[in-house]
Amino acid sequence: MADFCPECDNLLRKKNENGKIYLVCKCGFQKELEQNSEKLNSSIQKKKIDLEKNLIIISEEDKVSVNLKTKKNCPKCGFTEAETWQVQIRGADEPMTHFFKCLKCKYTWREN
Repeated sequence: MADFCPECDNLLRKKNENGKIYLVCKCGFQKELEQNSEKLNSSIQKKKIDLEKNLIIISEEDKVSVNLKTKKNCPKCGFTEAETWQVQIRGADEPMTHFFKCLKCKYTWREN
């Protein structure tokens, strides 16, 4: 949660000095945090656990492709299926660049 300076409305930054934690502002305002470190650490730990519960890790193999599949020979491994998509790389008056990605070895190449 962000705190703001009551004097100038700037964002207060944390500062650790002599084992105490302060919220300080550029204008000189300073406020000591009333929470002790155990309470602060338990709050941080709880937030971390909540985030980990909702975290989904997706590996490269698990990604779902939205690109079209086509019959195209891979120049690297010779496999006959590839994903395909188009990107406008040059000016609008130039043709689109056609990209392919082999479904077996994941090699990517392009054709103009």
